[in-house]
Order: sequence, then C-alpha cells, then structure tokens
Amino acid sequence: MHPLWSSLQAGRLLLAGVAACGTALPQAHAEEQPGPAPVAILERLVADLGRQLDPHVADALLRIDGTGRRLLALRSYLRSSGHLAERWSWTQEQIAAYEDSPEHRGLLAEIDKVRETFTRENPGYELWVNPQVRSLDRQLESWNTNESVSEAAAGLAAAADALTRSASFAANDETAARRALETLLREYRPVPTPTVAAPGLSPHGQMRAVDFQVHRGDAIVAGPKTATIITEWDAAGWSAKLDAAVRAASNRFVGPLASPREPWHYTYSPEAVAAQ
Repeated sequence: MHPLWSSLQAGRLLLAGVAACGTALPQAHAEEQPGPAPVAILERLVADLGRQLDPHVADALLRIDGTGRRLLALRSYLRSSGHLAERWSWTQEQIAAYEDSPEHRGLLAEIDKVRETFTRENPGYELWVNPQVRSLDRQLESWNTNESVSEAAAGLAAAADALTRSASFAANDETAARRALETLLREYRPVPTPTVAAPGLSPHGQMRAVDFQVHRGDAIVAGPKTATIITEWDAAGWSAKLDAAVRAASNRFVGPLASPREPWHYTYSPEAVAAQ
C-alpha cells in the first residue's frame, strides 16, 4: 500500500474514533481571543483619569508603586478635584522661598510658645517638632511604604478587580469604563483609613500641619504612630496634656482633626483663629 494512502486511512480512523467518543477536536480560531487582563485595564484607566485631572496627578501616579496604591491615591485626587491646584504640595523652589519668609519665622515662634508651655507644665518632658515642609518626594516614599496604605490598597484593588470582571463592565467602551471606575473610587470607603494623605495632598506639603512628639531626653515617649494612640497617648494622658499646652500657648493651631484621630496632629493657620 502506498504510504500516502496509509496516512489518509490513519487520519480517517482517528476522526472516526473521536466522533464515537463524542469529543470535539480543538478549533484553532473558533474561540474568542482573551481580552486585556483586569490589571492592564485598570492601569490604563488610572492613567487616563490622572491625565484628565491634572498634570501633577499624572506625574505622581507614575511614581506610586502598585495598582492598588495608585487606585487609592486616585480616589483622593478625584474627591479633591475641585481644589487640587491650591492644595498641591510646594516645589523645591517654593519650599526654599517659604523657609526664608516671615510666615515661616512666625510658625517657629508659635511652636516655641507651645513647647515652653508644655515643658513648664510637664517637667522632665519636652516636645519635638519637625518644622520642615514635607516634600512630594517624602510623601511618595511614605505612601509606597506605609502599612495602612498597603492594607487599604489591597481592599480597593480587589473591589476594582471585581468591577472589571463583572458582566456590566464595558471594557471595550473607554468612556463607560472610565465612568464606572470613577464612580467606584468616589464612593469607596477604604478600610483601614490610611494614616497618611495621598502624595501631593498632605497639609505638611504647604506647612499647614504640625506633628508633635513627646520626648524625655533622647527617648520618644509618645510618637506619631496610630498603633500607640491608646497606650502611649490616651492612657498615659499625653493627648490631654499636649492639647492643653497647645490651647494655652497659641490660637493658631487647630486640632487634632485628622481621621482617624491623631492626637499629635494639628493644623496650622498663619492668621489667628477663633478660640476653640
């Protein structure tokens, strides 16, 4: 028998066997090609939304690590979209100008008043304050390493992933997809609440906030850590003692107002504020 005829016969037998077993042969082009992965879709939408908001936002998002953290930051940017320009952290040139200004000298004077009052009322203890503007670079570093941000970002990333996989998500309609993600981000409530602001939006970036620490010599007695609020600040009485010193010494600090409550964090106003 000719070899070609043998090969044809073998092929017919194989097809007959497959048909008898009720098994379909794979079809190379019958199935629809898979679309972009959810992460790729989210990354594209995040970049698009960032560009539409503000050039500062678009640049900052590129320097944030991971989809989850970018989504979490974008949530803050969207919710602050009406005030991004006025809230955005100063450039190095603006920081340098501020540090040589009467306003900066006024802040240092107010801090000294609080420190003197606190030390007088709490002998052996003193307040430490970093009076430097928190640059965008420092804010980005904090955002990329903060544990509360990491936890909150993981939850938001899971919610966004579920959105892209839902039957109602129009992945092929760019406008509808962006709208759906924007709605999710604006309405989402992160758990836990991040303990630092999204890069560029920290009030420390325009020196509108001051964080106090209680020291005894070289030892930190009460520092800016949320895990120690109950033990180091509230139970030990430092929350009340710091607040009493701030209120007695100056009318230019308001706080603590952060959410979640941070007993060391006070908003600073260059102008005198109403009695609290």
